[in-house]
Amino acid sequence: MTRKDFNLIAETIRLLPSFETQDGQRSPTDVVRFSALVCRFSEALATTNPRFNASRFVAACNGKGR
Repeated sequence: MTRKDFNLIAETIRLLPSFETQDGQRSPTDVVRFSALVCRFSEALATTNPRFNASRFVAACNGKGR
């Protein structure tokens, strides 16, 4: 993997939606929905390859792809 790959991964994680704590603050241990994680990575990866198949990626993340 290249620096570009690692930057893409870091940016994707940074942009994930997270749940706020009861006091309205966010912490480094916020919970992220699995579906949001898969969707965000699918969107990010699609920008790297015009032939990227998002449906296939989502299916593979859910254990249904091969």
